[in-house]
Amino acid sequence: MTNSASAMPTWALRAHAVFEWVWWMAYVNVLWWVFVLAGGVVFGIVPSSTAAADLTRRRLRGDVFPVARSFATAWRRDLRTSNLALGLGFLVTGMLAVGVAGQLAAGAIGSALGISTIVALVAAFAITAVSVPLYVHYELPLGAYLVTASRWAMRNILHVVLLVLGAVAIAGVASILPGVAPFLTVGAWLTLSTALCIAFFTANDRALAERAAAASPSS
Repeated sequence: MTNSASAMPTWALRAHAVFEWVWWMAYVNVLWWVFVLAGGVVFGIVPSSTAAADLTRRRLRGDVFPVARSFATAWRRDLRTSNLALGLGFLVTGMLAVGVAGQLAAGAIGSALGISTIVALVAAFAITAVSVPLYVHYELPLGAYLVTASRWAMRNILHVVLLVLGAVAIAGVASILPGVAPFLTVGAWLTLSTALCIAFFTANDRALAERAAAASPSS
C-alpha cells in the first residue's frame, strides 16, 4: 500500500511545511509575550528570547516535545543566567533604539549624531541577535557570550548582513501588514535568527574541524 504522505504532490508537502512554520512562529510569539510579562518585562525579555531560541533549535533538529511546558521549563531555568549573560546587550540595544527614535522625532536623524547612533544600534542589534542562539548552542562562561558574539560578528560580516536583512524584511512585512505584527513579528524574528545562526555556527564548526583534520599529521 502506498504511503499517503509520499503520494501527496510536492507542492502540497511544501505548503504544509510552510504552514507548520507559520503556526510555530505564532505560537512562539504568544509564549514570548506571556513570559515577558511574567518576568515583569525587564527581567522577562532575555529568558523569553533564549527559551524561544532553545525550542526552535530543538525543532530544527527534529525533536518532538510539549511546546508550552518546554518553554516554561527553559524560561525558569535560564531566568537568572540568561539575564546575567545577555542582559547588558539587550539593555544597550534598547537604549540605542530609544536614541534613534528620539533623533527621528527631532528630525535630526541625518545629523552626524543621528547617523552614528543608527550605526551603533545596528551593531548592537546584530551582536545581541547572535548572542541569543550562541547562548543556547554553546556552553561558555556567562561573561563570554557577548564578547564571543562580538568577535564572531566582526569575523563574519556577510552573515551579519544576512541577519540584518532578515530583520529588515520582517519589519517591512509588519509595516505593510500591521494587523499581523502583534501575532507573528517577534516569533518570526526569533525563529529566523535562530535558524540562520545555528546554520552559521554548524558550518563554522565543520570548517574548523576540517582544517584541524587537514593540519594534523597522518597517523
